[in-house]
Amino acid sequence: MNKIGIIGIGNMGEAIVKALLKRGFKKEGILCSEIKLDRASHIEKAYGVKILKKPEEVVKKTDYIIIAVKPQDSKELLKSISPFLDEKKVLISIMAGVTTSNILSIAGKPVKVMRAMPNICVKVGEGAIGLTANQVTEEKDIEEVIKILSPLGKIIEVGEELMDAITALGGSGPAFFLLFLEAMIDAGVKIGITREKSKIISIQVIKGVVKMLEEEGTHPTLLREMITSAGGTTISGLALLEERAFKGSIIHAIEKSCKRAKELSL
Repeated sequence: MNKIGIIGIGNMGEAIVKALLKRGFKKEGILCSEIKLDRASHIEKAYGVKILKKPEEVVKKTDYIIIAVKPQDSKELLKSISPFLDEKKVLISIMAGVTTSNILSIAGKPVKVMRAMPNICVKVGEGAIGLTANQVTEEKDIEEVIKILSPLGKIIEVGEELMDAITALGGSGPAFFLLFLEAMIDAGVKIGITREKSKIISIQVIKGVVKMLEEEGTHPTLLREMITSAGGTTISGLALLEERAFKGSIIHAIEKSCKRAKELSL
């Protein structure tokens, strides 16, 4: 059985631990490292996985190593674990903006590297996860990593040149959507619905639409046209959104996020 190492048990690292255990992966096969002692203690007690003091020990004893530390800590960490990396081990980086070439440069040797860009929704198993691998990573390793990450949500394989785009669309996208949801709730309050009931209605609207899109396989444009009757209430609201360049603003926001992701790439 392949052993999995997780270095850095923040929110994302914890989500991965939960997903692995939920999938039936034995806790004995998961080794972790976390520099914050209180955090390490919490994870050990909550999930029963073993926490090792040094990242190097995790790398020595595992086959697939998930790097979940902050990007600014990547250089020091990669230097410390580099001597223990070999041609069999696979590094899986979920560090935003840290490129494969940067990882290889610091490691100073050929290493199997995969980058995964998950979003916050992995916490409930509904994440959108961009995944890319370098040329020396074998197909069997890619398949295994997909198995490891699949309980977190949907895996989308892309070339590394699109990882910044995945960061913008998948990573920042939830924030843009939540702003829209906030506006819906506030609108409900403004037209006389209590905030709690407005929240329930707004969230249910979103849940229902997403379920229809998934189950019926309908394109969003076609579903919107089904809702929009001639001279009705919906077209009145849509016309205003078009006047205010609603779609264009969303597109521009995601483009700006992508540009910023590129600027922050190491």
